[in-house]
Formats: sequence, structure tokens, C-alpha cells
Amino acid sequence: MAQAEAPCGIVDSIGTPVDDLVEGYDDFGRYRSRFGGVHVGIDLAFDRWGEPVRAAMRGVVTYSDLAGWDSEKGVVVVAHDMPDASRVYTLYGHLEQFDELPLPAVGDCVTRETVLGGVGWPSRGRPHLHYEVRNFLPDDGGPGYIEGDPLQAGWYHPLAFTALWQLRLAAGHLATAAFDAIPTQLTLLPSPGAYALASEGNVSSATLGAENSAWQVETESRIVDLAALPSGRVAAHTQEGQVVLLDNGRYEALWRSPDPGALLQTLGESLVFALPDGALQAYGPDGVALWSLPPAPAPSRPLFFTSDGETLALGLGAEDGQVLWRLVGDGGAIRHEALLARQSTLTPAGDGSWLGLDGRRFFRIVADQVQELTTLDSRPGNAVAITMDMYGNSYFYNGRTSLISLDAQGVQRWRVAWPGARSARPPLLDTGSGCLLYALDARGGLSLINGADGSLLRRIELYAGGDRNGLPLARLLQVDVDERVYVSSGFLSLALLDGWLLGGAATQDCLLG
Repeated sequence: MAQAEAPCGIVDSIGTPVDDLVEGYDDFGRYRSRFGGVHVGIDLAFDRWGEPVRAAMRGVVTYSDLAGWDSEKGVVVVAHDMPDASRVYTLYGHLEQFDELPLPAVGDCVTRETVLGGVGWPSRGRPHLHYEVRNFLPDDGGPGYIEGDPLQAGWYHPLAFTALWQLRLAAGHLATAAFDAIPTQLTLLPSPGAYALASEGNVSSATLGAENSAWQVETESRIVDLAALPSGRVAAHTQEGQVVLLDNGRYEALWRSPDPGALLQTLGESLVFALPDGALQAYGPDGVALWSLPPAPAPSRPLFFTSDGETLALGLGAEDGQVLWRLVGDGGAIRHEALLARQSTLTPAGDGSWLGLDGRRFFRIVADQVQELTTLDSRPGNAVAITMDMYGNSYFYNGRTSLISLDAQGVQRWRVAWPGARSARPPLLDTGSGCLLYALDARGGLSLINGADGSLLRRIELYAGGDRNGLPLARLLQVDVDERVYVSSGFLSLALLDGWLLGGAATQDCLLG
């Protein structure tokens, strides 16, 4: 066990070797023709020559050479024994030794407070620190650049690794999964902890906490839609229009969608495609056509397409700038239809009803009847998000600066400043028992909010990939009634958290009434 082989102790906390990181900057995995390869680390602390560099976590020095990279300056490598019995190595490159900042000796035990040297000035660039996390090369400075993907060759993304282990070492962590490729699609499966993800043309499935994928399949081209059916089967739709139905990794069916540009949603065990002209076409898992709905009379194109498993919401953009919204049930029956403003949305409320926004008008559709909730005091922004808890309380981010909660009759319960990062992309909102509201912003910040008064209880930072992943396609936030929180920033990990524990006293007060 790693415990017996860890003379300097097991890692119990983790950080970055320097403070004040440049927000959004991320050059891990970036190809640079100047160096003839792909960067296996991340560059930090630009133009901060001589600033102290500290160990990211406790460990033992396995390599220390003031001339490890010749004119590119010194290198230190530290070995770390992690709580899961794995061993990783952090590398600190372009280091210089100053009077009060000497490099450590091989065999030295270090902690997060230990200074390893100062930010150096390499001959081929500005002063900066090159920082790596990897699972091999304990006593070698390494190449700095390689051919191919570093994630497939033993390196970890340093910032994603740090954020993931900060989560694993904190209270409330139940399970996590680390990916070796940035997913373009991510969906949960019916079995507890099971998920499927797509990256380019590959689709795989695993269970949180398992070390290896249960199965992996390669398709003909990039996967643009991934859907989980209630039976546990997975459907992948490629950019070439191929539909692959997988049952535990086994090909069950292979057929062509009606249009490669169609959008995919599920309705029970049916696969429903929204075609570019606004028509709907439903198929069984075997590719047999079930029903169709013709396009709207006026020219239109799909802008929004979502499902709550029993009803589809299709938003069609019209020439006059308005949106024709259709709620469609099984068999293609239109349950509700309305022409709304361009700035409108419909969101499933979780109980079969739908929450809607039409400009400043906020409403709910229940059993095909429209219930007016309130009129907002100002027009919302473009990045709005809405959800509802099991008691009928709704939560609304206005896309600007405010988070608002209304009761089932539309009376405002509270209004607070939005606690997350602002972005052109809407956040994800969800509730579990109704005690807590969870908000995942586009930059990976997860806010836990007291559902009773809107106060911020906790903020968890998940790394979303910086400028290399500026449009995360695989974000996920789903909370069940047991307050188990599944969350992914859309980058290299998926986590399962215990909301009861994270909520602390607020959840206890809520449960006690």
C-alpha cells in the first residue's frame, strides 16, 4: 500500500505552485511549431522572475538539477502518494536559485509551504514556470513537448487534476471520474452512478468510482448527439447521420437518421429528430419510423429542442423574429402551441409541467393550461435559466445580476445577487429535496444556495478548461431526491457529491421544518 511507502506522508491537500493564475489561460496539450510538439504542462507566472515557487502538495523530491534544462534553467520533480494509493509526480521547470530560494535536495520531504526555487528566465522565452503532473519519469526532466496527446501518454492536465483532487479531499465527495479526452456529450444512465460520454467519434460507458470503462465503441464520424434510453441503452447520432444503438457496448442497431443536421431527443424509448425545416420524425430503437409531425405552416427552423422524457419542447424560429413553441407528446400530438417573443424559453419543471419565459412574462404550463406567475420588473438577458423544486417554488436567473425565487402562486420569496460567474451561456440550475438550489455556471463554478432565503452556502470550483474549452459541450448538473449531486463542468471529470453534507446546518434546519 502507498501508506507504507510514503516516507513523507500521504497527500492531504493540494494547490498550485504559484498564486494569481491568469484567468482562462490554458496551454496544456497545445501544439507549438517552434518547439515541434504538444505541450505536456501549463505555463504559469509570466514575467514574475524570481517569485517563489512552492510544492503543490506534500511529497519527496526525486530530481533536482539547477541545469536540468541547460539554458532553459533548473528542474525539480516531486513524488506524491495520493490517498487512493496512486503515485504521481509534479515537475517544476525553468527554475532559478536565488540567495533565499535554493533548490531542494533529492530525498527532501516537502509540504505545500516548501519553496522549491524561484521563477526563472529561460533563454527561449519570457520568465515563467513550466508545471507538469504525470505518472512516470520520477528522476528525469522529461521532454516538455511530445508528439500526440499527453493525456494518453501519462500526463494529467495540471489544473483539472488540482481541481479534481481538491474536490476528492473535501467533505461531501462521494465519487469522481477522470476522463482522458474532453467529452463533447455526457449523459447519465439509469443504473446508479453509470454514465456514457462521447468524445469526437468515440462513445464509452463507465460507473463512477470504477477505474476502467465498461465499454468503448468507435463510430464513423464525430458524435453530435448522445441519448440514454430508460432501458439503459445508448443512442449516438453522428455528423454523417448515422444512428448507433448500443446495449452494454454491443451493437443492437445501426441505421440512418432522416437528416444529418437533425437534433435528437428521447421520448420514452423513442428517438425523435427535429429536422432543419421544423418537422419532427420519431423512430423506435431499431430505426423503424413511428410517427411524424409536419413543419409549421410558416418557414421556421429549430432553435431549441428539449425533453422531459414524456413531452418534447420545440422552439421554431420564424422570419419575423418570434418563436413558435410547441409542446409535443407521444404520437406527435401537439399539447400546447404559442407564438412568443424571440427572447423566450420553456423548461421542464420536473412534475410534467413546464416553466416559460416570454420577454418579461413568466408563466407555467400545467395540463395544457397556462398559469401566469409574474411579470418581471425588467427584461432579462440572454443567458436565463429556470428550475422548480418539488414544492412548486421556482428559481430564476435573469441572465444579468439577479437570482429570484417565486412560490407556486408567483409571489416573490427572495431576490439575491447572482453568486456565479457571468457568461453568454446560461448556467445549469437544479434542486433535489427542495432544501437547496444548485447553480453551475459556464466557467465551472458550482454554487450551493439555501432554498429558503437565497443565501450562498458554499462555492465549489470545478475546472472547465479555460480558453481551450471556451464552449463546454458536456456540462451536466442533476440532483436526485436523496440530494446526490452529479456535476461536470464539461471538461475532464464527473463528480458525485453529497448535498446533505455540503449544505450543513441549512439542510438540517430544512428537514426539521
